[in-house]
Amino acid sequence: MAWALEMKNLVSDIKTSARDRLQFVKDNQKDTANLLSRFDKELKDMAQDLKNFLDKSEKDRMSDFHKMMKDIQARVKSIFGDTNELLARFDKELKEMAKDLKDFLAKSEDARMADFKVIMKEIQARINGIQKHVAGLLGDYAEERKEASGYWNALRRAEAKIAEKKEEEAEKEARKAKKRLEK
Repeated sequence: MAWALEMKNLVSDIKTSARDRLQFVKDNQKDTANLLSRFDKELKDMAQDLKNFLDKSEKDRMSDFHKMMKDIQARVKSIFGDTNELLARFDKELKEMAKDLKDFLAKSEDARMADFKVIMKEIQARINGIQKHVAGLLGDYAEERKEASGYWNALRRAEAKIAEKKEEEAEKEARKAKKRLEK
């Protein structure tokens, strides 16, 4: 009986929780719709304010733009002269670095391969450890699930026996009532 009452309470709690969560979601939907509507209105107002501002200040912006373009063109011409010199120097340094790197790689190939093998062994050991740990967790989970399934099945059998006894009692009562009516 205690199991049945606990199951009944659990089902009631689940229904109440689901109903509460559905109401919470509905309330959030309404609040979100209101918030989005307010944001949309504010965004439209800001866009209109920006358009009005830009319309008023177009002459000033065009004047500033032309001045800025002249300054940029002057700076580009100055930079262009320096760029050729920098590119030549960069190309020379890049070739030197490539040569140094090739020499370094040729000298350190054996050391890098040994380090790589050590790292790969460590990684494989960690992978094996993780696999063992996961296998243990899965085994524990399977055992817990099997045990829980046993409890659940026992509860279902107990409920079935209770229902069967109630049905038998109802049939007995019906037969008694029928006998009383026949008398």
